[in-house]
Amino acid sequence: MQYFLTSTFFKVAILSIPVFIILDLLWLSVVARGIYFKQLGYLAAVENNRIAFNLPVGLLVQVIIAFGLVVFISLGVLIQNTLGAALSVGAFAGFVLYCTYDLTNLSFVKDYPLPITLIDIGWGTLQGFLAGLYVFYLTKAFSS
Repeated sequence: MQYFLTSTFFKVAILSIPVFIILDLLWLSVVARGIYFKQLGYLAAVENNRIAFNLPVGLLVQVIIAFGLVVFISLGVLIQNTLGAALSVGAFAGFVLYCTYDLTNLSFVKDYPLPITLIDIGWGTLQGFLAGLYVFYLTKAFSS
């Protein structure tokens, strides 16, 4: 567990967090914006015909998810130092994280749409998979 106190881990984490956030912002603002707003617009806080975000909280959750993925993927790479392990652990961690959020919403938010649940879980799984890719290669680059 000393690995998590190394400069390699900190460098990987510091670089992985903005990559995760950028990918998620592209997803939310470009790829899935229309479907999310159409399906979840009734839940959004709207001011002056624009969605009002709580940016500090939004960024905090992004940092927590990204950091968690780095930790989980790094553990997988410490056990089996292969790209396959990093991708598998990343995809599974993303799946679990996004299932937790989406299935919780589906369980108690009135009219929470099943299609959004499935799309978001798919996106989270892909985000984790991609995190496995960049965490693995960043780790290799900083370990040399």
